[in-house]
Amino acid sequence: MKTLLLIRHAEAESAYFGVDDRRRELTQAGFTQAVHLGKKIASGNFQPEIMFYSDAVRTTTTTQLILEQLDMPQEAIFVEPSFYEANVGRLLDFINQRADQGDSLAIVGHNPAISFLAEYLTGDVIGNLSPADAVVITFDLDSWELVSQATGTLLTRL
Repeated sequence: MKTLLLIRHAEAESAYFGVDDRRRELTQAGFTQAVHLGKKIASGNFQPEIMFYSDAVRTTTTTQLILEQLDMPQEAIFVEPSFYEANVGRLLDFINQRADQGDSLAIVGHNPAISFLAEYLTGDVIGNLSPADAVVITFDLDSWELVSQATGTLLTRL
């Protein structure tokens, strides 16, 4: 059994002309959202063994605030620059390449890819994940290599 936690970063500042999108910071509400989500993850049975996150400032900060609520070793947390503009195919390839790297993974990324991936993997209509929204998807599979379209079951939305 494999478990995947897909997380959309918390609320970020609006994009401004001339400002590098990767450098957008979280809003005050975003800080609160990320801490709250971290507490939800910590209080449930969803804590991942390994976490990967985009290198954008808003996803990095979201991840740091979530991790303050969890008991994860630093060597289980990885930045993944390719998540920044990833599409469903890129995220799925990344998951499939994890082979047997743990039974529970978390990905902190961006919309629309995170929302589309959740729907692709479950075959469910999940809709747009809001900032600091997360879904937990389970797979009755022995390897991450076997994860593909509609192989997952939506366990919960946090």
